Amino acid sequence: MSLHDQSVKQWLPREPGRSSPAGKILVKEAPEMLAIAHWTGQIPRRPPLPDGVSVSQLIALGSRRKRSKVYWMIAKSEEEVSCSLSRNRFAGTFNHRSVMASLVKLLKDRVRSITADGQHVIVNGMEQFIGFFSWNLQHRVTWLKTVLIVFAVLYEISAIAAMLVASIRGSFTERSFTMSFVTLTGAMCIVMWVSLAVFRRDLAAAVAFLQQRQRSIHEQRPSRKALLNRVNRYLWLFYLQNIAQVFFWINLLWNCSPLAVFELPLLDMANVLLYPLAITLMSLMFIHTLMIVSMLLSGLTLEFYWLGQEFEQMFGACRSTAATAQRRYWDALERRIGSCVTEHQRLLAQISTLRNNLKFYMLLNLVVDFSLITFAGCQMVILSGGDQHLYSILAALTACLNMLNFGGLCDLLKIQVYAIKFRLFSSQWTDYLRPVSGPLYNRCRRIRSSTLIVMTRTEHELRISCGSVYDMSLATCWAVLQFSYSAFTLLLSFIETAPRGH
Repeated sequence: MSLHDQSVKQWLPREPGRSSPAGKILVKEAPEMLAIAHWTGQIPRRPPLPDGVSVSQLIALGSRRKRSKVYWMIAKSEEEVSCSLSRNRFAGTFNHRSVMASLVKLLKDRVRSITADGQHVIVNGMEQFIGFFSWNLQHRVTWLKTVLIVFAVLYEISAIAAMLVASIRGSFTERSFTMSFVTLTGAMCIVMWVSLAVFRRDLAAAVAFLQQRQRSIHEQRPSRKALLNRVNRYLWLFYLQNIAQVFFWINLLWNCSPLAVFELPLLDMANVLLYPLAITLMSLMFIHTLMIVSMLLSGLTLEFYWLGQEFEQMFGACRSTAATAQRRYWDALERRIGSCVTEHQRLLAQISTLRNNLKFYMLLNLVVDFSLITFAGCQMVILSGGDQHLYSILAALTACLNMLNFGGLCDLLKIQVYAIKFRLFSSQWTDYLRPVSGPLYNRCRRIRSSTLIVMTRTEHELRISCGSVYDMSLATCWAVLQFSYSAFTLLLSFIETAPRGH
């Protein structure tokens, strides 16, 4: 058998090793030895052997001179191939690493841009679509926000009209209780949104004040930034818990639209899309108010906590009482205590404004939570199984968590405002503000007066009231829960005795 057989020659023009310098010489000098080198595995990517040809037959062909020359060429070709593979592997690894590094950097920049506002990222994100701070009609997103809010209000008005029509006709069904419950809940969401929207300028100023202090002061200090991150995680958890309820409600209440009482086929077809959208928008309006109030209360709590630390560390730079005789000590101390007193006054002004703006909202929040807990409990008893039973459980749990969240934040704010007195007293101010004579006497007297004024001011109890009737606190929340249980048992007794009367 000859190497120049047709079955062998058909592979030679397509040999991958021919493009290298060694391969070109092999093609010119000994084409049959090139085939031997490929088929014996000396040059990579060899084609399969033709039928009837063995490796030993190929090696036996050719003279000794040609074989030795071919072996040298094979070694040269292997070196070139290995160098080329190494370069390609390095280039591929480098490109892969550069692409991964670019993706990681892009992801970090995106996360950093989203979380740049810290506590305010949730409020600012919802503000674009369902908020009330900004109404600049030159922006397209403001028109979208206006359309969404108007649609939610009009749908709720239509739902209330549908329930009135159903009550006049007397065409109530087994779903009527759930329909009325959903309608009242949506109306409460809109009313609570409006109760905050009327004070949008004051609330926007408070949000901007806290946002500016967070960016310019607190994020520059690692300890404060770590505490901010923990509070942010809590607010995100609170937000996601409320958002999750929206999707549960949409899935569970898909067949409880009050507009179904009109029995219009075209309206029923449109309601398949309109009802989930309306429920989502009204829920987001309610959640937006929750996040604004939670963010303001938690932000002011942190501000008073850090201000208390400033008061407590006011005399930390003074290592001995001998320093009180130096003028520069009194200059630095007067500047520091003046700054702390100014910040204390600004924070108290913010709380005073916020307390006046939240009176009606806090009262509405208690009424809504009380109603949700009571009627959800009744619905759990009436509908002892199915999806509506699950909806009632989720509604009651959500109302309890939202109410306890506000009560706990208000209690924490009261504690931090009152704790400034103890922090200032524990700063050992009596050891360093000793009576001095001469030109430093008046300065020492002013500093002592400022310290005593701050301690006296913190004696006044902070009250964030609910319509000037109750103080918003965990104790009030517990009283509302007890009252809800009493109302639930009373309604349950009416429901149980109603059939007997017939």
